[in-house]
Amino acid sequence: MSSTTRPFAIAILLYSAFALSAEPVTPEKLSLEDCIRIAMERHQSLNVSEANVAMAEALYQQAMSAYWPKIAAEVNAQRADQDRTYSLQGQFDLPPAVGGALTSVVAQSNPQYAQALQLGLAKPISAIPINMDVKLFDRDIATSSINLTYPIFTGMKREAIVAQAEKGVKIAEEGRRKTNLEIVRDVKKYYYAAQFALQMEQLADDTLERFKALEDLTERLYQHGSMKVKKTDYLRTKTTTAITRTMRSEAKYARELAHEALGNAMGQPWDAKYSLAEAGDEASPISEELKQLIDSAQSFNPDIQQLKLAVEISDDQITEARSGYYPMIGFQAEAHHIMTDYHSGLTNNANRDGWTIGIGMQWNLFDGFQTTGKVNHAKAQQRQLESQQILLDQGIALQVKQQFLSIKSSSAQTKDSNEAVGYASENRKLHVRAYQDELVETKDVIEAQIVETFAQGTYYRSRYALEMGLLSLEYLIGRNVESLNQVQ
Repeated sequence: MSSTTRPFAIAILLYSAFALSAEPVTPEKLSLEDCIRIAMERHQSLNVSEANVAMAEALYQQAMSAYWPKIAAEVNAQRADQDRTYSLQGQFDLPPAVGGALTSVVAQSNPQYAQALQLGLAKPISAIPINMDVKLFDRDIATSSINLTYPIFTGMKREAIVAQAEKGVKIAEEGRRKTNLEIVRDVKKYYYAAQFALQMEQLADDTLERFKALEDLTERLYQHGSMKVKKTDYLRTKTTTAITRTMRSEAKYARELAHEALGNAMGQPWDAKYSLAEAGDEASPISEELKQLIDSAQSFNPDIQQLKLAVEISDDQITEARSGYYPMIGFQAEAHHIMTDYHSGLTNNANRDGWTIGIGMQWNLFDGFQTTGKVNHAKAQQRQLESQQILLDQGIALQVKQQFLSIKSSSAQTKDSNEAVGYASENRKLHVRAYQDELVETKDVIEAQIVETFAQGTYYRSRYALEMGLLSLEYLIGRNVESLNQVQ
């Protein structure tokens, strides 16, 4: 490349880079599936539920440790103020033959003792007095040992604790599933709300455009001296247009607010830029019967499942409390080594290294009715949970029935309002054409415009109510309504 063309090439590259960087970034258009996927990746409540599951699994591991022996190593070193001794005081009785022989030896070596013995002033030797201190072990001593303990029989307490921990993991997993359902419910709720607000804003825009066109038409007819269009008609159209403009501002605010609520439900930062893809007619009436929906809620609702597991845990708690009636039997073994400079007494060579093994039992024959109190408490708690389960089952069934009736009503309203939209649109078109030919009055055209807007808004509102009812029903059941037929 020549030196004359190089500056032009650099300038072209810089211009291209600037042009590319100056292009506006188009916000990403998100569908409902995209919103749910983003929420499942970023929502912080998922981390909380995952931590709860991890803690429950850790508790289960702790409970399972009861089936393994406990092995512990110990090293102790100590220094006492002085050597530990054992005092011997008393006498040592001798057999008669040994006492007689010892008396003869002493008499031969000690004439005075022999003379006293003959006169009866001394007694034959039959015992030796003892008064001495024996050193047991040194003041400095160090010991090392390894211990093994294993519970052989715990009165079913070990099994009950493990069963409670295992069901605790299942409760945490149901809690995680409930969190997922809540996230999906919130995303759907705000997504449908954003779509509804967007539709209402678009309806306000369309209505405003139609009223502007009617205002222009009325002004032309009034300016050209129409006999049917008066100044009051012209002012009426101006007023209607201004009111519609106010309604559009409210619809815009509602759309922005719903948009931000959806971003928060997805876990998006407050300054994230995105837009929503146009939603189709996703809501559809349910085909399942009420009994099938209630049965599905009894099988899949996470709150019901958690309470069922809590009732099962209460059985294990009763078993744990009853373990106090039975003995505890365990196995224990130990190996030790003593380190000291003193090689006599209790720390002689034979006692320096050794081991022990044994089986022990502990049985509380009377504990002041403590075990009975624990059992009664566990039974009362079980009755409480069983009553709560009945109340929850009835409450969920009532909520499912309420949503079922709401969906049926919203479905019928959606169908009727959609039909009304067609009639209102045709009625508005006929009135506009007739108004151009001065066959109808201004108020009739305005009324036709308002009726069409009202019919269209009613249709959007009933479809939104149908979508809200479906997602509420899905949350109560604990799974997608469309998947029920695949499970049955």
